[in-house]
Amino acid sequence: MGAIPAWQILTLLHYSDEIVKNMVYHVTLTLVDRLVLAYVDNRWIERRVLSYAHRGGSFEAPSSTIGALGSAREAGVSGLELDVHSTSDGVLICCHDDVVDTTTDGKGRVSRLTWSQIEALNAGFWFVPNFRTSVVQARPENEYVYRQERLRGEMTRLARVDEVLGNFPDMILNFDIKSTSPSVEPYEEKLADLILAHDAVDRVIVSSFLDSAIWRIRQSNPNISTSAAPGEISEFYFALVSGRQEAIDVARLAPYVAFQIPRFFGEVELATPKFIDAAHAGGKAVHVWTINDRDAMEALIRMGVDGIISDQPSLLVPVIEESATHYRYRSN
Repeated sequence: MGAIPAWQILTLLHYSDEIVKNMVYHVTLTLVDRLVLAYVDNRWIERRVLSYAHRGGSFEAPSSTIGALGSAREAGVSGLELDVHSTSDGVLICCHDDVVDTTTDGKGRVSRLTWSQIEALNAGFWFVPNFRTSVVQARPENEYVYRQERLRGEMTRLARVDEVLGNFPDMILNFDIKSTSPSVEPYEEKLADLILAHDAVDRVIVSSFLDSAIWRIRQSNPNISTSAAPGEISEFYFALVSGRQEAIDVARLAPYVAFQIPRFFGEVELATPKFIDAAHAGGKAVHVWTINDRDAMEALIRMGVDGIISDQPSLLVPVIEESATHYRYRSN
């Protein structure tokens, strides 16, 4: 094997603490635990192919608004992928950034604003229809249609996590925990409580770029499904470099149900047939983000991915329906 690329070394060093935690987790498992985990039924690998509307489909409607989520449901998606932050008064809301400046007419950090202040903002302020981006600046004023008072409403208000859970009982929900501010963190237990209160454990998966957030969710309630934390993805990837069986063994004994990965990490293609095959053999699903190109969607479906996350639900849904079985959630 040739020299390890610098990006791999940096990734390994960055996540070394989490990899050590995972190694300790594996070592402390009893033989019975290992046998149970190796054959546990993972409902997420049976749910395929999932179509996720990224931020509610942020190329087609204002990002993370109640109206966008409704439009995504009408487009036929399986699920919604939403980022979670906490307001200063402890309300969990759906918003990608930790500031409101990006998509609204307001300014300030989410963690320093109350829900009533955020609720009053226009979350469609920077949205222009028919652009392949969620935020558009320096366009003629008349193109910002949601600045018109008569169009203010669900398309201009950011969604709360509790109302997403309550208003979309027929959909898979992927909540991505973001870093908001130490003043309002941690809030994983609050998210877990909301999921339980809405009897939504069966249809929710929690993800994060923060290893600590994933571990706290698992500690709050081990029945809530989580995707692999960044350190766990790194652990699996390096095991796969060593060999297919090594990666399968890592996946089988891990507490996550799915890998949620970009197709490419820098110049390295992560979502490959080799990665997907080993993940499936280890009992884990593979969801890929954020895909807004038809050819890429079709290629991923041919590879066997279990879910695709896109800003364009009206494109993604028909591509899946033309190429594979499109999963729709049905409550028990």
